[in-house]
Amino acid sequence: MNRVPKGVKKLNFLFEIGLEELPAQYVDKAEKDLKKIIENELKSERIKFSEIESFSTPRRVTAIIKDLAEKQDDLDKKSVGPSVEITYKDGQLTKAGEGFVRSQGATADDIKIIENEKGKYISIEKFIAGKDTREILPEILKNAIKKIEFEKSMKWADRTFRFVRPIKWFVTLFDNGEILPFEFEGLKGGNKTRGMRYFASQDIEINNPLDYEKILLENFVIVDGEKRREEILKSIRENGENDGDTAIINKYLLDEVVNVVEYPYAIKGEFNKDYLQLPEDIITITLETHQRYFPVKDKDGKLSNKFIVIRNAPEYSETVKKGNEKVVEPRLADAKFFFDEDLKGKFADNVEKLKEVTFQKDMGTIFEKVKRSEKIAEYLISELNLTDKKENIIRTVDLAKADLVSNVIGEKEFTKLQGFMGSVYAQKQGEDKDVALGIFEHYLPRYQGDKLPTTVEGAIAGIADKMDTIIGCFAVGLKPTSSKDPYALRRATQGIIQVVLNSKLSFDYKELIEKAYEIFSADKKVLEKNVVKDVTEFFKQRIINVLSEKYKKDLINYEINLESNVVELDKKLSELLKLSQTENFEILINLLKRVKNIVKDEKNTTTDVISELFESKEEKALLDFSNKLESIEDKDFSSYIEELLNNADTINQFFDNVIINVDNEKLRSNRIALLKKLELSIDKMINI
Repeated sequence: MNRVPKGVKKLNFLFEIGLEELPAQYVDKAEKDLKKIIENELKSERIKFSEIESFSTPRRVTAIIKDLAEKQDDLDKKSVGPSVEITYKDGQLTKAGEGFVRSQGATADDIKIIENEKGKYISIEKFIAGKDTREILPEILKNAIKKIEFEKSMKWADRTFRFVRPIKWFVTLFDNGEILPFEFEGLKGGNKTRGMRYFASQDIEINNPLDYEKILLENFVIVDGEKRREEILKSIRENGENDGDTAIINKYLLDEVVNVVEYPYAIKGEFNKDYLQLPEDIITITLETHQRYFPVKDKDGKLSNKFIVIRNAPEYSETVKKGNEKVVEPRLADAKFFFDEDLKGKFADNVEKLKEVTFQKDMGTIFEKVKRSEKIAEYLISELNLTDKKENIIRTVDLAKADLVSNVIGEKEFTKLQGFMGSVYAQKQGEDKDVALGIFEHYLPRYQGDKLPTTVEGAIAGIADKMDTIIGCFAVGLKPTSSKDPYALRRATQGIIQVVLNSKLSFDYKELIEKAYEIFSADKKVLEKNVVKDVTEFFKQRIINVLSEKYKKDLINYEINLESNVVELDKKLSELLKLSQTENFEILINLLKRVKNIVKDEKNTTTDVISELFESKEEKALLDFSNKLESIEDKDFSSYIEELLNNADTINQFFDNVIINVDNEKLRSNRIALLKKLELSIDKMINI
């Protein structure tokens, strides 16, 4: 908020950029960018305002600046220059002094001497009166237009300026009908906007910026995106959800539809029921992706042969209904043809075809990748003692990519069904149900918050596949950068960790990395050094990221370098979390830090303690405690930490009653060795 001071005249200003239809993906972005840029420009120019309200539709991007100050703030500018010693020589200005004065548009008479802790310096103070906002605003608006960035832009007519779509008009309006003189690329600002095409006037006069939203609504344009969203959902309920029908609302589709209409009206259509024999996902993708239709479920929750299309118009049209019904049929017919063709052949035969499909030039074909994944899976089967599941898991890995050469997936519009189609084909051709499901599940999770595998087949196949991709990319020089991750290795690694934790797959991730590298390097040329080291560090960072959702970073740091089994790491952190909520935990941590601080600079690293040199019971108690800790290092972690907590007093009393830095070197060294022995045991279990 940048409020206008009392007494300063306030204005409201409307700026609308009228366009040919924007692509849906640019509508929200253009609105946000316009608002942000204008905000920054006004602040930079010292022009106060209370808020900027923004709107957008496919045909316009708008900002309404409220309570805009009529003039800039005045400015008392104080510029500090060089030191007096540098500015003057023999009472005359030096070149450095003259240069500073000239840069400030001042004279020598304007120079003042100031003094601070560093010494005496020259300064020039000047008063700059604020200009009329009307003088400055046109340049601000031009900058705003120029600074909105799009991935793709175009020239139009004889214009030199590039924008995402041709600009058709500008509204540049103050209160009381005052038009701000403005011109950009031959187009002048005015007070006229346009209503919905075909249903309203294309020559609508506005006299007050605050009437903008209301006037356009009267002309069938809802300029507020959230209100369009509400209207779409309302229209779907009223016109599409009757007779027990329920629309399937895909959030991403809804976001898109909001930005392709100015005034929505839902119309329900139908397609031939025979197409319901297709897998549901094929139907929904055909409807959603290609046609921007919302699929409909019947009262029993099953996918029906109905769909809802959002018309950009204020009323129903039977012609539009029939037109969309006519358009969708060929799409579904194509999908059915590809699906039927795929079922004519043996799904397993597709594996051989993968020899002809390159995954990446240095990593070879997808067939080669599958074979490496099988070896990684075999290693995991052995580590996890899954021998009884071996046949199913290897079969899942073998068939996991077979649908990539199917007719359905070969059509670009259905690529997001990879894995799902493989699962369908496998099931229909008699594969084990867990194998079929595992083919789909090996891709999980596909995005943040996605579901995770329910079968061990899908879990192991997914880890093996992702692991090969990660190792391969690092090995051939395709590791992620801060700005690029073309093979989504961060997501893949995070996915592995989530699956491991969800399925409680207890194995050493560092050893898995080494094994995957061994398998890859035996098959393909390694082009990079330190692959295992780099991948291990990459994994460690992703583990921290995943576990940070449950645990504080300081707790994770206590164990992340000590435990390479993610399941065990999670267990230990769970115990630490419980204990960290007790008041004694912080006391213990501080005590352990004290132990480390005392011994960290000691050159003598021996842990051989001579009990005959003990002079106090506290020394003996600490030795007994250290020996007890050593005896349970390889046992239960929680027992170890609990033992530490319960014996914090033992450490405390040692520090309270035993002087370490005594003159007797033997006594001192023995006490240091005692602390070193304790530290060594602690370091194996908790990294302070």
